Amino acid sequence: MGHYAEASADDIAQFVKNEVIRFVDAHPNEVFSAFAFDCNVHEEVELNLCLTTSKHLNEILHYYQTGANGAYYLSDAGILSLKYNTGDWKYQCFSSMNCIHDVAYDYFSVNGEEKYRYWIDLLSKVMADFMASPTFADIPKSEGFKVLVYDHEEEPEDSQIRLNAIDNNPFFLLD
Repeated sequence: MGHYAEASADDIAQFVKNEVIRFVDAHPNEVFSAFAFDCNVHEEVELNLCLTTSKHLNEILHYYQTGANGAYYLSDAGILSLKYNTGDWKYQCFSSMNCIHDVAYDYFSVNGEEKYRYWIDLLSKVMADFMASPTFADIPKSEGFKVLVYDHEEEPEDSQIRLNAIDNNPFFLLD
């Protein structure tokens, strides 16, 4: 077993705050429609910060609707799958950090599911706490702004369920 350096919740919260401030300041004319922690928990608990805009989502939706699989993206399911797929967001992974340092990649080899739950729950709590901060309040938000915290292996609905267990906040309700 290797030696692991783990970031604390405070370290992660400070990273999120600093990076969001930096990003929002660098994009003063943007109004955002969603913010996500797009995580890859099994890869050194990679935390990717993502933002998007309604304008971008409408443009990418039009692109997909007029493409080869256009019929799917005309359906409610297709629209929602695109809307909450951070890979199609305007600012996917505008900043990233690894919450653990695991050179041997064996951190999850013991109690892997327990560690996975710990980290995804911790990151969800960090997001909920961040939402109470002045930094979150300063993000220019469009009507219907949404917040997600999910792993690459999850669906956006998993984020809604997990975050609603922390707080019943309209930002968590996906439509």
